[in-house]
Amino acid sequence: MDSRKKQKGRPGAKQQKAAPQNANRQQPAARTSDPQPQRPRPAANPQPPRPQQLPKKPVRQLTPEQKRRTDRAYKQATVHRNVRSKRRGRRGGNYVMYYILAAAVIITVLIILANTVLFNCAAIEVEGNSRYTAEQIITQSGLEKGQNLLHIDTKAAQTRISAAFPFIDEVEVQRSFPTKIRIVVKEAEKWFQVSSGGVNAAVSRMGRIVELGNTTGLPVVEGYDPEELSPGKTLASNEAGKTTIPSQILEMAEECGLPKITRIDMADRFDISVDCGDNITLLVGGVSDLSVKFVEAAGAIQEEKSDVTIDLRAEEKIFVRDKNEQEQVLPELGGTSQETSEPGTSAASGES
Repeated sequence: MDSRKKQKGRPGAKQQKAAPQNANRQQPAARTSDPQPQRPRPAANPQPPRPQQLPKKPVRQLTPEQKRRTDRAYKQATVHRNVRSKRRGRRGGNYVMYYILAAAVIITVLIILANTVLFNCAAIEVEGNSRYTAEQIITQSGLEKGQNLLHIDTKAAQTRISAAFPFIDEVEVQRSFPTKIRIVVKEAEKWFQVSSGGVNAAVSRMGRIVELGNTTGLPVVEGYDPEELSPGKTLASNEAGKTTIPSQILEMAEECGLPKITRIDMADRFDISVDCGDNITLLVGGVSDLSVKFVEAAGAIQEEKSDVTIDLRAEEKIFVRDKNEQEQVLPELGGTSQETSEPGTSAASGES
């Protein structure tokens, strides 16, 4: 009986359960004309939601013994950190000293090698020589193979070569690293000869006496009064102001195109006479305004050709006298006409 009651009671229960579901399912409400409520618009800059705060953990309370241990451990860690930083600083300073010592050792070794092994001479070359052989020049220089290039005295070698060979005007000893020495010479060229006391000495363009004896074809300088006539010496005069006069006259004559000079008489340095080819004599006077005088002399020589004496001592006029006939007076400087006067007139003009 009970089981039947239970079975009878189950459908009723189902109906009771379905009723609320049907109750919840309501029919849609009929549309009315009443306005619906408007939804609020979202804000322009919505703020992000705040994170939820976690609950604070309870602070653990340390006992006095635990505090003492914690403080002791912190102090020990701090002390170890300071010691490590100091050790690092000391190591950096030590490295700098090591670098300095290593550099000093390397430099010392290089200096020793450079002075003993690296720059030893293996070859000696001579350039510009024709009168003397390379062996002669090397022997007189005092240089030898095997010498260290840093230790040779180049100036002393140049002095020895110059003193041994009169026909060498210039010499230069050069170091050609790593193992070579070069000797460059410029041999002398005879330019003029000085006559004094019956002795003639040939002189180079550098003013160096190259040899004794008369040399045909060289200009002869008389009245020079040299200090010493020895091969290898530099020409100098005992009288002040005469030392460079021969070279000045010869250089200016070459520039102005004068005929080859054969003789210079400078017994009086303020009354110098110069003999050129074709029996031409120039009365120069002093060496002041030498270029102007030689330009005028060149023009007069082109007109007169030969056998004349040209007086260049006057400032405004030059006088030309034919060695076989009479004296002529050329026009003032810059003139184009030519004046010829009688012997009496020319003498009067010469006195004026």
